[in-house]
Amino acid sequence: METMKGASKSLRRELEEERANLQEKLARWESERVALKRGLTEAKNSRKQLESAVRLDSRGQQRERTETRASENTGMEFPPPPYEEACAPRPRVPVTRSSSTNIAFQFAHTDHYPPFLESIPRKLQTPPDEIFNFTSLVQTTAMIFVNPNLLPNIRNRAPDLASTRTMQDLVDRNLRLHTASRQSRSRDMYSSVNIGLRDDWYTDAVFGQQQFTGTNPTSITLASARWIEEFKAVSSTQQRTDVTRLLTEDPENLFVQDYSYFRSVMGVLPTEEFGLEGRYGCSSVVLFRLEPEGRLHPLAITLDYKGSMEASVTIFNRRITSSTPGEESTDWLWRYAKMCAQVSDWLRHEVSVHLVNTHLVEEVLIVAAYRTFDPSHVVFNLLEPHWKTTLSLNQAARLTLVPKIIIPLTGFTPAQSYAYIKDTYKSWDWVGSYVPNDLNKRGFPVEDLDKPKYHKYGYARNIVRIWDIIRKFVSTVLREAYVGGDAQVANDMSIASFCSDVRANDGGQLASFPNIRTLDELIDFVTMGIHVASPQHTAVNYLQQYYQTFIPNKPSALYSRLPQSLGELESFGEGDVLSALPIDRPKDWLVMAQVPYLLSFEVPDDSTILHYATTMSSTSSNRQSIRKAASVLRDDLEAFSRTVSELNIDIGDHQTPYYVLDPKRTAVSILI
Repeated sequence: METMKGASKSLRRELEEERANLQEKLARWESERVALKRGLTEAKNSRKQLESAVRLDSRGQQRERTETRASENTGMEFPPPPYEEACAPRPRVPVTRSSSTNIAFQFAHTDHYPPFLESIPRKLQTPPDEIFNFTSLVQTTAMIFVNPNLLPNIRNRAPDLASTRTMQDLVDRNLRLHTASRQSRSRDMYSSVNIGLRDDWYTDAVFGQQQFTGTNPTSITLASARWIEEFKAVSSTQQRTDVTRLLTEDPENLFVQDYSYFRSVMGVLPTEEFGLEGRYGCSSVVLFRLEPEGRLHPLAITLDYKGSMEASVTIFNRRITSSTPGEESTDWLWRYAKMCAQVSDWLRHEVSVHLVNTHLVEEVLIVAAYRTFDPSHVVFNLLEPHWKTTLSLNQAARLTLVPKIIIPLTGFTPAQSYAYIKDTYKSWDWVGSYVPNDLNKRGFPVEDLDKPKYHKYGYARNIVRIWDIIRKFVSTVLREAYVGGDAQVANDMSIASFCSDVRANDGGQLASFPNIRTLDELIDFVTMGIHVASPQHTAVNYLQQYYQTFIPNKPSALYSRLPQSLGELESFGEGDVLSALPIDRPKDWLVMAQVPYLLSFEVPDDSTILHYATTMSSTSSNRQSIRKAASVLRDDLEAFSRTVSELNIDIGDHQTPYYVLDPKRTAVSILI
């Protein structure tokens, strides 16, 4: 009997302990629920405030435009400079659409962004939950607006100082989170593979390959004589005769990633450092050598260019070639320098290459097209399918993504960031950005891309092929529509009005946009409009989760001050590299890892460019010329899909296949 009583007491204690544990969990879950609800409410209120601010700003801008137009009626006192002539408010080809269309599609102008649509008509609005994955959107909102310590399940996805002593700790932790996510079959930022799962993620080979097939494969450029001479002078000062000799003997194979212009466009003096709230930015310059077999090998990195090499800190790679022996895993000085370069590229990629050069440029085309083309116009018919969700997505970027996420993750002030956005748009070269022009200008001859020297440049080899495929499709349709050739194009008032609207000061303000007068110019423009929205945006958007969720590969900022001298850098060890990461800033770490995941969801099958071609070829409501051309486009894209696989084998990076531009995966528009 006593034994039974004892067992009964023991059982009661266990039940009471279990009940207490359950009550504790319920209390914690309730706390998390309340915190999440509070965060979502704060996010909603912030959005309303931002929308109100934008509306007020838009009204102010509208009043300014009205006053400006009134003053312009008296005529221009002085003629504009030649390059700005396209932006002159007068003379201007009148917009040909109805007055109701012009009222619905008005350009808005602010000090922060390029021109955008003042108010999105209801029929073109797309709610956020139809753009983003709902669960990922809720997770992102919670990370931004709620203290992560209140949400243990989310907080555990970021490291902490107590358990992070080495870089290997971060690597091991990344693997554990990925494995746990896969085993639980949940969807979070660690579900998909990321670059941190590679044993060689930190190496020169992987760093170099990211310039060709990473998130920003668009700005690697042949080194100018200026940069060669500047690096040569520093190599001489540092007594690196091996580097000096290489720069002298092989200048035609030297390439750079040049971020040195950040200070000038942001209005920052060379003596000033980039920094905000414990985050630091930099304007690196990276020198590479393209080796004969096609490997891009980093030779030197200027951490933060301050107007001259003498005022800056520059380090040279101990390994002069990719085959030079050396222990890369413990070369912490060089690993830190590569991290600085990645921080610089994070800003250029997210703001310039991605946001401005795809999202915001395309919006100007959309607004001008709605204002000047009739819906039955062949140019409108070709472009309109590539605008799905873009306007609403861009509005969300201006209201939330940029001010609440992008800028607070960087080491640049809001004023510096907005100045960079505006300068990127102002300096955009429309015709120079056509794929063949861009590649040739950056030192990659289109006709030589399949040679061994360039065979690893997967982006270039894919993008030039899909450009040609799209241009063939556009050319077929437009040559049938404009049987009168150049004269018919020149006399099309809708085209003239569109070009004027894109360039005008009170319109799109895109000074480099051409005055289209020939059929070939029209074909190039429409090809470019589709290219920007579809393959180009796909190339620079959908690899973010893979390359940026593992923070050490590409952080958005440094979390300790940059070394101010070479001597200071030479004292760096593993601890200094770790202190440059947001290990003790869990919110920053989480958002930095989550946003690439939010933006990288796979393209739905019914939203690919191949599906677009298939649908266009079989939809009876489309004009016959488009149906016929789309049928050929579908066949060309299916053939190109097979080519992508062949090129991927030739590129040779089998751990990270480059399939992002496969037409079965390429988005038809800027979907996210």
